[in-house]
Parts: sequence; structure tokens; C-alpha cells
Amino acid sequence: MEKEYGKQCMLQVSESKEEFYGDKEIILEVTENLLSNALRHGKRQIIIMVKAGYEKLSICVMDDGDGFREDAEKITEAFYGQNVKDSLKHAGLGMYISRLYCEKHGGKLVLGNDEQGGAVVTAIFCRIA
Repeated sequence: MEKEYGKQCMLQVSESKEEFYGDKEIILEVTENLLSNALRHGKRQIIIMVKAGYEKLSICVMDDGDGFREDAEKITEAFYGQNVKDSLKHAGLGMYISRLYCEKHGGKLVLGNDEQGGAVVTAIFCRIA
């Protein structure tokens, strides 16, 4: 019998000599929201890609789950939940808060599906002067 060890997370960071200045707490909160969603909905693998430059930071989280069934506007509304059983575990505010935080930081939250299935969520933050 094969033993299940959980989900594999892979981190890819693009190297850059440029420094990005942003609100650490906002960036960490959004990253935590994206990772918790990927871990909840992914089947076996989560990929996190980080790209930082002088003007922009992007954090992309991809999973191998079923992906999004509704459009980004609906998913980023407050109290959104796809699954009634899931609503017992969380309030449905993660994507909403993440979108607001990205926008507050001059960026945006981009949601989509991978060609092979699974969700792809990219949080983009712009430099704070």
C-alpha cells in the first residue's frame, strides 16, 4: 500500500538585484490567503512563483485542483463560497480581502484556470514610494 504524504509545494523565485518596497503585512496576508486556498483545493501539487522588480512584485499561486467555475468578479465578492460544506471552515472573505489589498497597494488580483486544470491566482503589488 502506497503511503500518502500530502501535497507538494514548489517555490520558484526569479532573481533580481532590484529592490521592491511594499507593505510587508499586506503582502504576507495576501500570500497566506492564496496559499491556504491552493492547499484546500489542490490535489497533489502547488506551485508558487515570485517575481520582484523595482516597480512591481507578483506572486502567482497555481494548484492542480478543479479550478474556478465562476468569473473573477463573483469569486472576489465578500462571503463567496462554492461549497456549502466549505463555508463551515471559512467565511469566504480571503479572495475579497486579497483583491482589496492588492488594489490598495496599486496592483490587482488576477484569477484564471490553467490549461491542464487547476486555479492560477496572481497577486500584483506596485511599489510604494
